[in-house]
Amino acid sequence: MNEQEELSDAIIDYQVKHHVNDTDLAFASHLSVEKVHAMKTGDGEFTDEEVNQLYDYMSANA
Repeated sequence: MNEQEELSDAIIDYQVKHHVNDTDLAFASHLSVEKVHAMKTGDGEFTDEEVNQLYDYMSANA
């Protein structure tokens, strides 16, 4: 499994466990919906810093 698949799985697992959609997760993690969606699908532009920001939010709110 590559990093993109791990990121996608982590996002999906978090969303299922906490019953949140891309919009809710984006708002809570202070990222745009487009960034969260791009990270989840592997399409689009996002930085390592944004990925870390999302991982930090999800681990702090697990």
